[in-house]
Parts: sequence; C-alpha cells; structure tokens
Amino acid sequence: MAARVWLITGASSGIGLTLAEYVLSQGDKVIATVRSLAKFPESLKAAGAHPLVLDLGTSDSDILKAGEEALKVHGYIDVLVNNAGYGGLSPVEELDLGEARAQFQTNVFGALALIQALLPSFRARRTGHILNVSSVGGFVSFPSWGAYCASKSALEAFSESLSQEVAPFGIRVLIVQPGYFPTSFLQTTASISDLKRSTVYTDPSQGYGADQKMHERAVEQGHVGDVAKLAQRLYELVAGTGLAKSLVEGQGGKRDWLRVPLGPDCGTMILQKLSIVTENVKAFEHVWRSTDVTPERLKELA
Repeated sequence: MAARVWLITGASSGIGLTLAEYVLSQGDKVIATVRSLAKFPESLKAAGAHPLVLDLGTSDSDILKAGEEALKVHGYIDVLVNNAGYGGLSPVEELDLGEARAQFQTNVFGALALIQALLPSFRARRTGHILNVSSVGGFVSFPSWGAYCASKSALEAFSESLSQEVAPFGIRVLIVQPGYFPTSFLQTTASISDLKRSTVYTDPSQGYGADQKMHERAVEQGHVGDVAKLAQRLYELVAGTGLAKSLVEGQGGKRDWLRVPLGPDCGTMILQKLSIVTENVKAFEHVWRSTDVTPERLKELA
C-alpha cells in the first residue's frame, strides 16, 4: 500500500507532535504545521516531516493558501488532522468576548477554512479522512470552561453535518474526544487565565482553579492518558488495523460511529451525560408531546 500523506496541525508539541512521530514511524508521510519555523521539532525534521507555517488565528484567505501549499508538497493529502486548538478558563459572566471569539477562530473557523481548502481534492479522489480533534468538553460542558467547550461543541456539530455531506464521496469524518492527557494544554490555559482569576466565582464547583487541579485529580482517579497510545489508536482508525479493525466503516463499523472517545474518564463522562439527557427527555415527555397540533389542524395543513 502506498504511503499515506497526513496534514497535522499544531504539531509542535502534545498530541500533534506525538501523532506525527508515530505516523512517520509507520512509513507514512507528514506535513506538520507550526506557527513559526523556529517551533518545528527536531524529531520531525530528522524523520522527514515537511514543515508548514500556519496560524489558525489568521485570515481565512491565509489559511486557504496554506491548504493549497500543503497539497503541492506531495500532490495530494489523505488525512487531515485538525489538532491545533486552545482554551481559556473564565466564568461566563466575566468572559472576555474578544478572547472567546479568538478561541472560536482557532478551534472552529480556522479548522473549517482548512477543511474547505482540502475538500475539492478529497472529492476528486473520492477518498480522505478528516479527524477533528475535539475534547470530552465538546460533549460535556464544565463550569468556567464555557468558551472552550462551546467551541468544541461547534466543531462537533459541523463534523456531524460534514460526515453526512461527504459520505457519497467516500470521505470519512471522525470526532476525536480526548479526556485528560498530560500535554502543554494546561500550561497554555494557565497563561491565559492567571491574569484574570475570578474574585466572584471562587468555589471549585464553579470551576475556580480547575486547570490547576486537573492533573492532581486525574492522578488520584487513575485516569491519566498515554499520548503515545492515543497516537497509535488514531493511526489504527485510519488504517483499519489493530483495535480499530472492526470499527471502520466497511469492516463492521458504521458511519454514525464518528465519535472517538479516548481515555476512561472521557468515556465515563459521556455515558453519564447520555444517561442524564435520556432521563431529562423522558421526564419532559408529557410536555413535548403536548405541543403538537391537533388532528384537525394537521388535516388543514396537509
């Protein structure tokens, strides 16, 4: 099988870097985006990855141009991994709306612009994988993480629509939902949040200091993800091998299975949320059923 070409955003550290390293170790090719060439990791350079400067906080036109440049490197791309993203910590009342918009730009609109740049090529070849890296926070919202969770929820909603739209072209869309994995994510969050810690929402139940306690809590619960294992699982989902063999569309899997929970904390929280939502909808059943039009009115509308 010919080597796949992966475009991985946010590859200077964390999940993006580890995934790029693993993909290269399997004989595939990687175009790795960084915000500046000075941040391009030596390990990727030594392994033959191609650097691409890309800041998802920039204009749509610049992102589209970066996508076009990426396609020129090998002539095509098989796998797009929208990994770049960040989050700040703030209660909704005190949220800097400019900062919220900046998170949406990087986490949502930047990713969408890059998808739009590559989709014509994917459609022409009638193949391709789009892996949008969300978070458990894209499905379960937490106090003081409102902007981040909302941006990831938006990315997930776009992914669900996109998956249905591109199905006839053989393009697969996956929503990657990591739980807690020790990366530089929390350091970035702290650098944004430390200057404006709330003096009103100061109880832990309101999310105060959540970024500072997350690692400690994860260790206590025994829920600390291994980024190397995450990278291997994602590769297997694309290749249809290993633990993912029966989960791939055409091998027993379903297109509707587009969410990829990673980490026992993530899977557990998603199941708990689903249980609460199911209970909620059933409890309100007499309410939502009461809002239908009468049979007589229905006949008039026919």
